[in-house]
Amino acid sequence: MKRIANYLIALAVAAFTFTSCADVPSPFGDIVKPDSGDVVVIEPSGTGTEADPYNVAGVLEYISGLGADTPSPKEVYIKGYAVELTDISASYGNATFTISDNAEGTANKFTVYRAAGLGNQKVTDESFIKQGDIVVICGKVTNYKGNTPETVQGAAYVYSVNGKSGGGATPATTLGTKDAPLTIAQALETINALADNGTTAQDAYVAGKITKIKTADADIAKYKNIDYIISDGTNELTVFRGKNIDNTDFTAAGQINVGDEVVVIGKLTKFVKDGNTTPEVAQGNYIVKLTKGSSGGDSGLGTKDAPLTVAKALEIINALADGGETADAYVKGTISQVTSYNSNYKSITYYISDDGKTTNELQVYSGKGLNGAEFAAKEDLSVGDQVVIKGKLKKYVKNGNVTPEINQSSEIVTIVKASGGGNDLGTKDAPLTVVKALEIINALADGGETADAYVKGTISQVTSYNSTYKSITYYISDDGKTTNELQVYSGKGQNGADFAAKEDLSVGDQVVIKGKLKKYVKNGKVTPEINQSSEIVTITKASGGGNTGGGEIKAAFGDLDCSNIAAIKLSDGTTLSVSQEDGKSAPIYHESTKIIRIYARNAITINAGSKKIAKVVLDYDTYNGTAYKGNDEMYGEAGSNKITPTKDSASVTFSNVNNSSLKVVNWLESGNSGGTQFRITGITITYAN
Repeated sequence: MKRIANYLIALAVAAFTFTSCADVPSPFGDIVKPDSGDVVVIEPSGTGTEADPYNVAGVLEYISGLGADTPSPKEVYIKGYAVELTDISASYGNATFTISDNAEGTANKFTVYRAAGLGNQKVTDESFIKQGDIVVICGKVTNYKGNTPETVQGAAYVYSVNGKSGGGATPATTLGTKDAPLTIAQALETINALADNGTTAQDAYVAGKITKIKTADADIAKYKNIDYIISDGTNELTVFRGKNIDNTDFTAAGQINVGDEVVVIGKLTKFVKDGNTTPEVAQGNYIVKLTKGSSGGDSGLGTKDAPLTVAKALEIINALADGGETADAYVKGTISQVTSYNSNYKSITYYISDDGKTTNELQVYSGKGLNGAEFAAKEDLSVGDQVVIKGKLKKYVKNGNVTPEINQSSEIVTIVKASGGGNDLGTKDAPLTVVKALEIINALADGGETADAYVKGTISQVTSYNSTYKSITYYISDDGKTTNELQVYSGKGQNGADFAAKEDLSVGDQVVIKGKLKKYVKNGKVTPEINQSSEIVTITKASGGGNTGGGEIKAAFGDLDCSNIAAIKLSDGTTLSVSQEDGKSAPIYHESTKIIRIYARNAITINAGSKKIAKVVLDYDTYNGTAYKGNDEMYGEAGSNKITPTKDSASVTFSNVNNSSLKVVNWLESGNSGGTQFRITGITITYAN
């Protein structure tokens, strides 16, 4: 019971520390700020290495990026003050205690759970740690059940107490390193010194070349691991139930092959059964470095006459270490996107796939033309062209994002031009439909844009006026409804004229717009748009305005002025008012995440004025596996009617409103705090005819 109480204290303080930054959602849910003024806020620091350990705030921040019950992929070092000694046990040979960022235990707490003692040995002296000691812990960490940050049981130890490590010397944390791994001969020497079925206390890095895949193809897909043998040409070592790069699952045969060179990390073991000894890297190991072989198995890189498919090339790339690349490969595909032309290098960046679609694509980065010839313009290649390319396959990684590509300096070996091209962007007299424009945008790379296009549509929303640039942001669709919309971002008027006010455009106006189509991406959210600097070519004003009867309006809060959540106005005049009611916490709008948070017993009221509401759909956010869709007791008030909503994986819906206003209350029967927040990202209102 004491351990649970300690966890709850640590959790509350940790969560309070993270929410000190208003634009970062708490990784453990929202914690009510303690009434006491004794909590000390210390910012995260350290890199988690032996030379620069995390402080407690730092390791809590690191753990916030792990999934529930997911061990960290590596050992980290953590430094703090021992403030609560829960269970230091010579009987069990381990220690459970709490560390903090200050000696008083009022600044961030973290639980060291059943860790070994100094030197990664069993605890024999129950007084080796005292309250107030400065300790450094080394080991793997996890977010237990998604709400308790702690060390992984049996995978951590006390590295030092008040600067003194086990035996007065720094124990080695691994045998070898990633960049200087053990040879197989050295690994066998260590294994041979073990007792039968003994295992090393430390992980070892071992390098070798794969000589045999022992696991059947069907079992690889089933069990997500592979038994294989590595060799140095003379000695062999079995890798038992190994995982792929960075401790990820194997999903299919061919991700590693005979001839591939690997560096594996895991504990060494001397496995003995029926008198037979098998030296192994024990279960729990994984690959940290992979260099694809040039022969053997399925590791060939194709030829001009027998090139790889795009799917096969992607499979080879996925098996590479981050940043790794192969020798020259030959890949055949159909161009699915042409993204940019580099006038300095006379090269084009484009994408290919096996079917010419924008799924399962491979980027050709800054590629040259036929037999290495220079390109003159982006238009030298077209969507639909079939090519065979010679170049190095690479697993390019930047900011944690992986891009499989054929690296710079590739060249086209053969090309068959598409008969019809595929990048038609319309004309003034034959503009694109909105649906066609959306199709072109969806085929772009994130952040990509086209040359000027002509698009015809009906205005479905007018969202904001920029008085500095005298421009309007609005939406168009083919039918004037708020589905299948295209945002016109900060657009100008007819022939580039300035707008005087938001009212210069109305829902229902029909327009032809000239501007660049763009796939705008921010915080993982994609917004298809006609980019800034567009202009209206022709406009036919609506006879009666917009949504006075029937129809619908849709808005994301990021597109609205939410500086005053008590008075949010939609483009058709409908207003939203978010209020605290009798909840303990006041509702808030997070500018960075574009989300309105409605706590227990808070409310949001939709007032449509003279219009009658038929249905309201409120989209909600899911974060870290938690769906913030409000409490089960949530209800709506429409006049004298009380409405129970329906909820799905993305939204909460109130049907049969039949009233000009709807008040949604995140009711919690048990009290005015706690429960499940309602984190709303957007709203769709359907009006009655």
